[in-house]
Amino acid sequence: MRLDSAIHRDFLKAVVFSALLVAGLSSATFAQDLPKTSTEDVGLSSQRLSRLTETFQRDVDAGEIPGAVVLVARHGKIAYEKAFGYQNREDKIPMKPDAIFRIASMSKPITSVAVMMLAEEGKIDLAAPVSQYLPEFKDMKVASDAEPATRPMTVQDLLRHSSGLTYEFFAQNATVKQAYVDAKVFNFDQSLAEMVTKLSKLPLVHAPGTAWEYSMSTDVLGRIVEVTSGMGFDQFLQERITKPLNLAATGFSISQSQAGNIAEPQVDRATGKRPAMIIDNLTNKPKWLSGGGGMVSTADDYARFCQMLLNGGELNGVRLLSPKTVALMTSDHLMKSS
Repeated sequence: MRLDSAIHRDFLKAVVFSALLVAGLSSATFAQDLPKTSTEDVGLSSQRLSRLTETFQRDVDAGEIPGAVVLVARHGKIAYEKAFGYQNREDKIPMKPDAIFRIASMSKPITSVAVMMLAEEGKIDLAAPVSQYLPEFKDMKVASDAEPATRPMTVQDLLRHSSGLTYEFFAQNATVKQAYVDAKVFNFDQSLAEMVTKLSKLPLVHAPGTAWEYSMSTDVLGRIVEVTSGMGFDQFLQERITKPLNLAATGFSISQSQAGNIAEPQVDRATGKRPAMIIDNLTNKPKWLSGGGGMVSTADDYARFCQMLLNGGELNGVRLLSPKTVALMTSDHLMKSS
């Protein structure tokens, strides 16, 4: 069985974030900004990129998606950026390039960058047991045999989703799935500390390091950031990542002046309701600071974040990570299990 690094997997997802937000970046440079250029100037085909226009417009017209902002950059320059459809289909509000999206699991790479920054500073040891930072995670048990795990869950396990944690809506093990439901792990009215304490009392779906399973691991990483930095998770991200990179619309909430830029999901045809979101009212700071799925951003902001990684951890003279750390993050971390 192959266990892909969660950092690597989610970084690749950052390159193509379909349906609502697409940020495609390639060929890193050390450009000071992301200026706009012609497609041919950076070696892209305007004729082929027109297929994106046709495809997204067709999906909007068919009601498959309410709208989208599509951005493609190469060599540090934006070669294609278009807004499609509706920012709010029901209210007939057109999509704008600076629309603010709930970025769901695209929060994970930002959380992982925070962890790696603290690892570079010697505050987090990737090989250390999670219980070194969160004592409640000591002596976790595996659901299949109700016995202690053969080895402790490590920070690296959290980063690559080999921790034994899961999401209740993905869990294949009925016992674990029900345990997550009963504990109300996915409850928006809880603090990050309360959420990870709940997780620590639940059985693991597999022993740490033996299998890959997309999970709430990244939310646990957010709590580790709080404990090791001595700052609230949102404060750390703002002071150390989003403010230095000038990501003005990226975080867990937005200002009242930005409220008119929110992209809303469309009403589901079958249920007549909008899908449930981790963040409902974006102008209110949520209680649960979900580093796994609770942030918001724009296409331009996220493109800048991706460019920082492509530049080897630097953007506009601001360095968050060393090139060697980014190389580690974007490499495959593979394990084999019999």
